Amino acid sequence: MSVVPAARAACGDWPEWISRGCTRLVDTYENGRNGVLISGYSWHLPFTWTPERRAELNANAWGGGPIRTTEDPDGDTHSVYFLVFKDSHSHAQFNLGYEYETYWGPRSGLQPGLGFTVAIVQRPDIANGVPFPAVVPVGSLRYGDATLSAVYIPTLNGGINHGSTVYIFGRVLFK
Repeated sequence: MSVVPAARAACGDWPEWISRGCTRLVDTYENGRNGVLISGYSWHLPFTWTPERRAELNANAWGGGPIRTTEDPDGDTHSVYFLVFKDSHSHAQFNLGYEYETYWGPRSGLQPGLGFTVAIVQRPDIANGVPFPAVVPVGSLRYGDATLSAVYIPTLNGGINHGSTVYIFGRVLFK
């Protein structure tokens, strides 16, 4: 007996608005195409970080993880993923999430896309390492089964040296 059909059945036990989201997650996981996320770069925006602090931070956010993606008939995508990469302090950051994006233009060409990702994030320098929820915008360029994406992480806790980072990563879907 598979756990996924049991999870889909359990989605019906929630209120309607939660049930729809739960069903979408289970459907994406169950019917999605496999792929890989490749993590690459964090740009700490110069106008919100001091030069001294930026020099101390890790910009090479190497890492990766698995992703499963479904595509609607109109080309919009739904993805579930697990991603681990080196954060700004060279510690492992763990992300378990869902991403939605809508794209424009013909599927056979280069397509710009916008959307959002909702994730449970764990990193040692925020919330004493306790996993916390996050929602951030995503912008992408997609060509075929390859996508280059960026998320904007806004300033946290106010002031200088507390956020405003653009995180860049890629995705490749397998046939």
